[in-house]
Amino acid sequence: MKIAIRMLSIAAVILWIVILLFSVTAVYSVMNLGIDVGEVEMLPSSNGISFSLPFSITNNGYYELADLNLTTCVTDQNGTVFDITETLVPSIPRGSNINATHTISVDLDSILSMNHVSLLLNDSSFNVEIFAGLNFARAVPVQLSTNATIPWGAPFAYFSIGTASVSSHNGTHVEGTIPVSFENHAVIDITGTLRAEVYDDSNEHIASGRTDINAPSQQSYADRLLVYASQEDSSKLTGSGRMHVIFETPVFVVEWWEQYG
Repeated sequence: MKIAIRMLSIAAVILWIVILLFSVTAVYSVMNLGIDVGEVEMLPSSNGISFSLPFSITNNGYYELADLNLTTCVTDQNGTVFDITETLVPSIPRGSNINATHTISVDLDSILSMNHVSLLLNDSSFNVEIFAGLNFARAVPVQLSTNATIPWGAPFAYFSIGTASVSSHNGTHVEGTIPVSFENHAVIDITGTLRAEVYDDSNEHIASGRTDINAPSQQSYADRLLVYASQEDSSKLTGSGRMHVIFETPVFVVEWWEQYG
């Protein structure tokens, strides 16, 4: 019985020594873990805009790092989820280095389907919840989380409609010239067709027109939109009312209402 108790005591001592050595070497390994996170880069994508985050991890410790999982959840200011993205790294052996990129995609069709037209007209920001987890030495799971924000540049920032000027077009119609301007704060070029339907204060349709738009990224746009109305409605065109704006591109279609006059 005494021999069994002594053996258990010895085993317990050995176990504590192993735990102590693992703890010391684990702390050392964590202290010698090199993590480098690059700058977030906004890039155009086939469906909208992507945010690219490069990072590298150097494992100078004693143990393998396994099952690295980097997950981001992107929401607007109201908590609506736009994107959930995972980046997985199966293994980072001791003494090795990995370089990876975590890419967050923001689909313009998704924004429009959620009726977030305001994001196309106003600069804003997205909230990003970041979750990271890994297995240390394939024995100890480690998890952490943090929050960040990423800026959003509106493609039609400061959209403005000026006062219409009217001139004769033919025997039945007049031509209205309406100044249109905005600033493209997005990282994508805005190229497409702008259509306008003009309504007076009584919500009567009085004029229509269209123009092609090519607004490079980070540039201002200013041009004239030509619309045509009957001669009887020429005075209404120079008054006040609402304009139904429809912008069409190969990627998305967006429409909204603007006051004029």
